[in-house]
Amino acid sequence: MPLRDTPGLEFVLSSLEEGGRGKPRFTVVLGSGLATACPDLGEVMEIPFNDIPGWLVGDVPGHSCTLRFGTWMGVEVAVQLGRLHFYEGMDMETVVLPISLMADLGVEGIFMSNAAGALNPIYAKGQLMLVRDHINLMGDNPLRGTRDGGGKPVFLDLSSLYDERAGDMVKEAASLSGRPLEEGILVAVSGPTYETGAELRFMRLIGGDAVSMSLVPEALVAHHRGLAVTAVSVITNVWDMRRPQPLSHLEVLDVAEAAAPALKEVVAAWLKGIA
Repeated sequence: MPLRDTPGLEFVLSSLEEGGRGKPRFTVVLGSGLATACPDLGEVMEIPFNDIPGWLVGDVPGHSCTLRFGTWMGVEVAVQLGRLHFYEGMDMETVVLPISLMADLGVEGIFMSNAAGALNPIYAKGQLMLVRDHINLMGDNPLRGTRDGGGKPVFLDLSSLYDERAGDMVKEAASLSGRPLEEGILVAVSGPTYETGAELRFMRLIGGDAVSMSLVPEALVAHHRGLAVTAVSVITNVWDMRRPQPLSHLEVLDVAEAAAPALKEVVAAWLKGIA
C-alpha cells in the first residue's frame, strides 16, 4: 500500500527507524478506560500524540492519546491508547488520523474497542459485545469528499466491513474461556450529550443493540484503506427505556476499567488467530 501524506507519517517512520523497530502488522485501539487491556508487548516504545507534528490531543479522561509500539510473539504491533472524538469539536479528518497513519504504515488488521451503552435489554454492565454491523447517526462521514483514482466520489461497499472470520474466531475463543461475547449492532451518535428516552427507544426500534460516540468513523476509514476490521464494545451502562437514569463519564470509566481484563483476553485471542 503506497504511503500517503498523513500528517506525522514521516515523524513516526523516523521514530520507528531510530528505535530499531519495523512497521507494525496489526494495531489495537483501546477506548475509554480500557488502557489496561493492552496486550503484553515486548521491546515497547511509546509516542504521545502531542509529539507528532500536525496532531491534536484530546482531553477526555480515560484517553492518554499515546501510540505504543512493541512485539507480540515476534510480531510487530501498534496499540492506540485512547482516541480523538468528533464531539470534542474536531473534524472527522482529525478524528481518524491515527487510522490513516496505520494504513500508511501497512497495517493489515485492526482491533477496535470502545465503551457503549446497552439498548438491548439482555445486556448487562461489563459485558462485551462483538460488533457485527453498525448504524451511523453521527450526521457526518469521514469519507465525505474522498475521491477514487479517477477523481470520482467514493461509494464504498460496507456489506463486509466487520471481518466475519475474525469475529467468529474471537467469539469462539471467548466462549471457550468462559467469558462469552454477545454480538450486535452498534449505533454511532455524535455526542457529547447522552441520549434522551425517546432517542433510546428510536435506536432500539431501528435495530440497535448498543450506542456510542466513537469507533464507527475509524472503522469506515480502516475498511476503505483495506484493513480487516474487528470491533468489540464494552457495555458500561444499561438504559432503562422507560426511565433513563442519570449517567456520568466517571461511571463509564469505572465499569470499563473493571471489564478491561476480559477484553485483554479477547485482544490476545484476536492476535493469536490472525498473526
